[in-house]
Amino acid sequence: MGEWAGETVGPDVWETCRELIPVGSVFAFLAEHRGRLFPAAMFADMYPSANGRPSMPPQILAAAIALQALHGLSDFETVQELRCDLRWKAACGLGLNDTAFDPSLLSYFRRRLARSARPNRVFEAVREVVNATGVIKGRQRRAL
Repeated sequence: MGEWAGETVGPDVWETCRELIPVGSVFAFLAEHRGRLFPAAMFADMYPSANGRPSMPPQILAAAIALQALHGLSDFETVQELRCDLRWKAACGLGLNDTAFDPSLLSYFRRRLARSARPNRVFEAVREVVNATGVIKGRQRRAL
């Protein structure tokens, strides 16, 4: 799987708007731990071709589906949050002016996960880190 160079459109939301995102929230948790939760190697089996990379990094998609599941949103609603909400952009590693992606990409990513040897890897990784660190409190922790 090729590597995404990490170019964001506009300034990094987490770096520039950190004080606007509630400490201890799932958004801050994902912004701070996304790289450790979802390293590129975690998804290598889902993208076996050495000739390219996915159109959107799986780390961003993994964070998006974790938030989607937590909030019970449709694919369209999830992408709208990614386009308009600074908390979602920070959690997923998008830039201020990133317009996210087509909602169908979430379905495509979930299908790849479902067909893989470890279809629950995203939620297992989040649960493991949440339990180890205890950084998310209350209702959000129970939902994960």
